[in-house]
Amino acid sequence: MKRATICVAAALVTALAAGMVAGCSSQPASSASGSASGSASSASASAESASAASASSESASAASEQSNDEVLAELKDVSSKMPAFKSVTITDQTVSVLSNVSEATTTDSSASAASSEAASSESAAAESSASAESSTIASTTVYKFDESGDKVRTSVKSEIEDITLQYFTEGDDAVCVTDGPAYSGTTDQFGLEHAAGAKAYLESATGDLNTIFNCVKTATKSQQDGMTVYELTLDPEKRIASDEVFQILADAGDPVQAESIILGFDEKGYLVWANEKREFKLSSLEKNLMLTDFDNTTVEPMPKADKTYEEMEADIDEKYDAFFADLDKNEAAEGEASSEAAEAK
Repeated sequence: MKRATICVAAALVTALAAGMVAGCSSQPASSASGSASGSASSASASAESASAASASSESASAASEQSNDEVLAELKDVSSKMPAFKSVTITDQTVSVLSNVSEATTTDSSASAASSEAASSESAAAESSASAESSTIASTTVYKFDESGDKVRTSVKSEIEDITLQYFTEGDDAVCVTDGPAYSGTTDQFGLEHAAGAKAYLESATGDLNTIFNCVKTATKSQQDGMTVYELTLDPEKRIASDEVFQILADAGDPVQAESIILGFDEKGYLVWANEKREFKLSSLEKNLMLTDFDNTTVEPMPKADKTYEEMEADIDEKYDAFFADLDKNEAAEGEASSEAAEAK
């Protein structure tokens, strides 16, 4: 099945239940419709702002004269001494891009075998042009954490494509709010790793810092807008060896080829900005995290659910069946149209 088809299906399931709302980020999806353009533009603008901020940082402040080891040692010290907090809001804007190289190769070969030389050349050129276009998917997710009570309380609102999804958690209890029913279940059932708290979320979003530090190739320090900014570039081979997901991607033919991480700390020592860029052979990812409202974040009360997790699974199956029935119908129609066009030539 084509990668775009898989991710559209994944987005459909995500609309009902998936805990990792932007879970296709490392292997990004094709936009299913024009409805994605608004969120893509917003997240792309944020990513561009982050890149511009990095460039501004370099021009506004001379590069640190400290060595890589000195900068890294300082960053380790700063990150270990970050002040404690009971609540925080984290906004995650992620943009993923996939070059449809494999699809272009498959389609061109098929066209060549099915048509005459002249028709094949024309078809291959058109399909190659269409396939050369990158597929982009963008998501914006706002996480709120309150760890002031006996149980960690969180709320999440995510927008991906034209889907808006919300989760609320209190301890091990969770409610998933869709544009239809609200489903009750446990954090384990929904796969909500962030429910363990802000620290757990940051580790899952950016990776374990100690692991990342072991992969650093270069490290620089600068000052920007009241922040102390540390920019790291990572060694791709060490990065692949450090993480099972990266190893799987490399084995699948999409190894990470470059990765950079920017961490910004305010005057109080809080991490307030984290930007990560990953360049793979066939894809790329940029994640921009903004941390705000330390000890001043309010998590809304958990809403009442009207369906259970088990009922949600049944709803997913029904929507999945309907989705693939429509997909098969559309592919059959496209195949018939292509055959008629080939005969006409």
